[in-house]
Amino acid sequence: MNKLKFLASSIFMGLLAIGCGNKGPFVVPVSGTVTYSGKPVPNLFINFEPESGRPSWAVSDEQGKFVAKYDSTQDGMVTAKHKVWFQWRPRDPKDQMIEQGFATGKSSKSAEVKEILKKYGDREKIEVFVEIKQATPNLEIKLD
Repeated sequence: MNKLKFLASSIFMGLLAIGCGNKGPFVVPVSGTVTYSGKPVPNLFINFEPESGRPSWAVSDEQGKFVAKYDSTQDGMVTAKHKVWFQWRPRDPKDQMIEQGFATGKSSKSAEVKEILKKYGDREKIEVFVEIKQATPNLEIKLD
């Protein structure tokens, strides 16, 4: 009987040790502001691509503020150096239709956003990098 208790105890301790190990990449909360020529940029989809691992993303609000998302359940970014590139995601479905050529009218995409996308919207020509080492509540992404 003592051998059985010892075996059960050993298995329990082993499972406990496995459960306490590293559960994946080190993800920290990141939020901040994106500006262009000193002005906040709204409705910008921001891609954060680490050197290795899962990318994060964010969408800027009307004041250019954003909160990085790691996945659908967790905010943040992997601690690493990240390539940063931008897309525009209209909040209004009609804007999306106009952008894709399925509807007529004037898109709400501003001249500033068009310039940003021309300079910083190509994933293959990334010029913006950020390094995340710890929780970062005030990351400033300044575009010019």
